[in-house]
Amino acid sequence: MDGRAMREGRALGKGSSSKRAVFDLHCDTLDRLALHGSSAYPAFAPQDEAVPHARMSSLADNDAHISLDRIERYAWCQCFAVFVPDGLSSDAAWRFFEHVRAYFAAQMLEQADRIEQVLDAREVGSVLAAGKSAALLTVEGGAFFDGKSFERVDGIAEAGVKMLTLTWNGENAVGSGHDTECGLKPYGRRVVAALEDRGIVVDVSHLNDRGFSDLCDVATRPFAASHSNARAVCEHRRNLADAQIRAIAEAKGIIGLNFCNQFLSATSADPTHDDVLRHIDRIAEVGGEDVLALGSDYDGCDVPSWLATADRVSGLYALVAAHFGSAVADKMFFENANGFFARNEER
Repeated sequence: MDGRAMREGRALGKGSSSKRAVFDLHCDTLDRLALHGSSAYPAFAPQDEAVPHARMSSLADNDAHISLDRIERYAWCQCFAVFVPDGLSSDAAWRFFEHVRAYFAAQMLEQADRIEQVLDAREVGSVLAAGKSAALLTVEGGAFFDGKSFERVDGIAEAGVKMLTLTWNGENAVGSGHDTECGLKPYGRRVVAALEDRGIVVDVSHLNDRGFSDLCDVATRPFAASHSNARAVCEHRRNLADAQIRAIAEAKGIIGLNFCNQFLSATSADPTHDDVLRHIDRIAEVGGEDVLALGSDYDGCDVPSWLATADRVSGLYALVAAHFGSAVADKMFFENANGFFARNEER
């Protein structure tokens, strides 16, 4: 890290010197807010239809998991994903991406005194030190790739996208998610190369096991699992097998702990502190402490009651620090992710 980075979980600089530093690799807040009340698209979550639009329209204050009001007590860097659902044609998926991205751009302008999109990840520390939250734009699901050209790689790069989850649960022109069987397609292998060339991190969360193996064969840059847990702890296909954790660590990649109830525990509807600690312990044991990060999946799933909204992550920090030490907690909460994305700029 350079001199603008965070150490010991505290931001360097006037605006945020007393705030806990947080770097979250994944949330679905953009879709949840951008689609609420939309005439073109259904609500992201059916339960949101009963919520007044005024409570689901602004990033500043809302009834979602993440809002600027909820995270203002932290020095917070958020990877805001545009979730592109399966089942859309490539052109329809691109229009969907543009719709959600336009909402993101409008919120960055409207809330410019509180949050800033980071186009060079080496500047995250500077944004936080100025007293603002930092935003990295990402994409979940490559359904807008058409199987032929690579223009949309350029398009998302120009929009400032810093990471792309290759698939969601189904199949697209790139490859297959966990509900399908094929691996990376020949076109998908070329997409991976194009993403790496444009400095966009390849994200393997949602990619099935065969596709993960194929990605390992072709990747030349460190890659991420933005929101995945340990399969040895909770045997869900969305979680990572030990060999996959090891492969990410060997590639100098990163793994974001997913808060999703069903990925944390197969038996508890409201996972406990111990459920979460077991995942952290397994990932660190297999991949080392430098691979640990946060990938909350806020606004995309049901999470433990004690992590119900973003303002409660201080409790998770205290839990991790008590069991693994503050140095590991600082790495997991900020330093590893910040260093990973900063290094990716130096290609």
